[in-house]
Amino acid sequence: MAIPEGYPATGTLFDGSAATGTAGSKTRTGLSTQIIVYVNDQPVGAIQSFQETQTRQNKKIAEVGTDGWIEIVPQSPGTVTLTVQRIVFDGLSLPESFSRGYRNLHAQRIPFDIVVFDKFSGDGDNAKVVTTYHNCWFNNLSKSYTVNDYSITESANIDCEFVSSERAGNPVANSQGAGGGRQIPEEFRDTDPTEQAADIGNRRGVLDVAGLIKAAY
Repeated sequence: MAIPEGYPATGTLFDGSAATGTAGSKTRTGLSTQIIVYVNDQPVGAIQSFQETQTRQNKKIAEVGTDGWIEIVPQSPGTVTLTVQRIVFDGLSLPESFSRGYRNLHAQRIPFDIVVFDKFSGDGDNAKVVTTYHNCWFNNLSKSYTVNDYSITESANIDCEFVSSERAGNPVANSQGAGGGRQIPEEFRDTDPTEQAADIGNRRGVLDVAGLIKAAY
């Protein structure tokens, strides 16, 4: 691997520098103010925090006679969970603010989708990243009343069947030219059509395809 030439060697963009040939100042750090959370095409207001966690169990393979791991392989499907905190606002409980017709967890009968619009790269449809959390179920609801803060806070843990991301109807990695600053040249990006099909939601996973054992970049 060749060591990058020039400054900075990391490739990080500095606005107004001779290295980039740009002038002026731009914000390149993602901001929470650019995120909008929708359910049933309605924005959810008064959200204090929205946390996504994706996990998958991996199995480390060792062998007798080798002092180390010889391979790591997934051993379970990926799991997507959300944690949401919201101030009780406009007279709506947390489920009601998610366009649900109930207030209590045991009343849920139908799953719902949560759509997050990240408009950091621009307001146009070709710029924003759309992430959809599909078939969501509440698995925990809690409410906090405290004497030192009169406002009421509700929290929810949510299980999602799967998650997908797209920009302008395409996998986000395929449309980096539509938004963002630093673009990794295509010849240096490891892009696999099966991975992108899963990323955009056309597949639930990628480990069921033929030729998996021989697959390599």
